[in-house]
Amino acid sequence: MLEDDLAKAEEKSETFENKHKELELELTNMNTSLKKMEATEGMQAEREDKLENSIRELEATKADLSIRAENAERQIQVLEENILKLESDIEKEQEAHNNTKDELAAVNAEIDDI
Repeated sequence: MLEDDLAKAEEKSETFENKHKELELELTNMNTSLKKMEATEGMQAEREDKLENSIRELEATKADLSIRAENAERQIQVLEENILKLESDIEKEQEAHNNTKDELAAVNAEIDDI
């Protein structure tokens, strides 16, 4: 009977030792996985920081380009107004030139009549 109890105890002991080894192996694997995940997390955090910096830089560039575009639009409006004024001035000068030509022709006609 003691031998049976001893055999059962040894069998239980072997079972628990095997289970212990399995759990230790599983724990080692989990630790390895955890370390890999932590390393990956660190790389992802660096990547996220780089992307956030890139986003900030792009937003700043966008703001700068937006201001430049607004300034360019204002300059275009000023230039278009100047073009309209110059065209109007040209028309007035052409009209004055034509009037002067007509007056000169009239004066020449009077001189020829004399």
